[in-house]
Order: sequence, then C-alpha cells, then structure tokens
Amino acid sequence: MRITVKDIAKLAGVTQPTVSKAMNNEPGVSEETRMRILKIAKELNYVPNLAAKRLATRQSDCIGLIWPRTEGLFYYHLCHAIQQEVTNRGLTFLVSVANPAVAVHTFNEHFVDRILFWESAVWRPDMAFLRAREAYQGELLLMGGADLEGAHRIEIDRQAGVYKAVRHLAEYGHRRISFIGHASDKLTGFMQGMVEFRMEHHPDYFIQREPSGKVPEQAVLELFGRAEGERPTALILDSQGVLFQVLKWLRRLRVAIPQEMSLIVYDDVPEMEELLDVPLTVVGPNIGRLAAAAVDILSGRREEAAEAEPNAGRADGPYVPACVRMVIEPDLVVRQSTRKILG
Repeated sequence: MRITVKDIAKLAGVTQPTVSKAMNNEPGVSEETRMRILKIAKELNYVPNLAAKRLATRQSDCIGLIWPRTEGLFYYHLCHAIQQEVTNRGLTFLVSVANPAVAVHTFNEHFVDRILFWESAVWRPDMAFLRAREAYQGELLLMGGADLEGAHRIEIDRQAGVYKAVRHLAEYGHRRISFIGHASDKLTGFMQGMVEFRMEHHPDYFIQREPSGKVPEQAVLELFGRAEGERPTALILDSQGVLFQVLKWLRRLRVAIPQEMSLIVYDDVPEMEELLDVPLTVVGPNIGRLAAAAVDILSGRREEAAEAEPNAGRADGPYVPACVRMVIEPDLVVRQSTRKILG
C-alpha cells in the first residue's frame, strides 16, 4: 500500500497542508511538529509523489539533455560528465535522443524546466523548434556554437585552441606543418599561427575534408610520399574523426610518431592516450570543466559562470532570468606525440 500525505497527517494529528509544509521545510510549522511528522514519514518509508509535485508547481529538480546529433567520443564523455555533475547536485537527469523540437515539447510536457543541448554555429532553428520554444516555460542552454535569443550560451573558442597548437609546434622548432580538416574557425586559428610564427607555406599546408567528412586519401598519401626535406614535420588534425581516418595511412606507411611526424589532435578525450604507442598531444575544451560550467548555469550558480546579459524575457510569457554568455578556451595537453626539431 502506498503511504500518502493524508495517512501521515492522520497519524500526526495535523492537517495535510501542515504535513506538506513540514516536508518542504516551509515556515508555519513548529520545530516539534516538524520533527514528529518527519519521524512518522521515515517510519512509514514515505516516498514523495514527484509527479504530483511537478503537476502542482510546474517545476522540477530535473535537467534535460538533448543528445547531440553527431557522433564521436567527445560527446559521449561530455554527456556522461554532465550526468555526474547533475547527480552530484542532487538533481535528476533525463536524456532525449529525439529531434530538438520534439525533445523540447516532450520535456515541457513533463515540466522539465531546464534543458541543455549541443548544436554547431551553423544551426538555425526551424519552425517546429521555434513553436516548441515559444510554448516552453523553462531555461535553455546551448553549447557548441549555436545561438538563440533568450537562451544561455557556452561558446568554445576553437580558433584560440588551434592557435595554441601552432604556437607549441613553433616553440618546438617546426616550420612546415599541415592542417587536415574543415574550413572553419579551427582553420582560422591555424592560419593565424602560420602568419604570426612565420611558418613555411607549402602545397600541402591545408588538406580539406570532403562535405561528407571523408579525408581525401590521395592528398594524404601524396603528403606522406614527399621527400623528407619537403614534407611537413608536423600535423594538426581538426577532430578525432580525422584521426581515425589518418591512422590507417600512418600505419600502412609506417610513419613513426613523433620521430618522423609530430601529431596534435583537436579533441581532449581519454582515448587519445591509448590509440597509439605514444600518448597523443591534444587541444580541446576540458570536458569536466565544460560539464560543470553548464550545470552551474542551469542550477542557478551564476556567480561561478560568466558575465550575464540582461534579458527582459517575452512580454506574453514568464520572467526569464538573465542569460549567461560564456566563452571557454581549449587547453593544450602536451604528450609524447610532439617532439622538438633538432638543429
């Protein structure tokens, strides 16, 4: 039999509102009465009806995550870290793998009043999402580069991250380096470093991924096939996805890392220490710090987040707290896959 507030009130000789106040630590109940009610609830193994509470208050102690619509170890580790951060704060956690518009609608129906999700800078909300957003009564946090009026945002300065990678190679004496990836803010950081550190311009300084994400095999084989004095001494790969494609050619051609080629990968995930015989130097946002920042914002610990921008909210909707805009700069983690050029 399920124990209810009515049962506790009857045994304690008080009203049901008094029991609710005692359970929620609200004023209006003496300490003696509160302790008696809590003792009875404990003896009866009373479990609060969270669904009823959410229905009454239209709020929850829950954060919803829209699972990123992209593949990669980074997103797996990030989602796991977010779950840990949420749990450590005594909150609950729900994940939706649905389309963002459907996910927002579903979370709204279940009174999940805080949502975070990852979208790239090129993302633009469609009409279905905008309709779901208009009906949503809670807070949104976007990560990954996307922006939306009235939503919190954590941006990653990938340009600064790749610039750090180029600077590191320059400090190690490298003058011919190549970048394999998309034409993006990461490439901008690469080009900035190339200019500032006076790197040599060579035919293979940039190998662009195809729209599908595939790395052109012929271009990479030509790069590795150049004479020792003509080919790059270091590579920067813009993601773990590129790394997994390039690895097969590195192994096939028996290119020794870092003796013949220094290597830096954008994506700081644990697997980067184990994929090769030598741990890989990486650049990327610290996943633990990123997860903590996201949950800090959504759990109200704004003073630990970034500068908040005033937001008056929607005229026909509830008050929307000031939006937090945060920029996280990637860290460079130097391991054995990069070496100094002698001479």
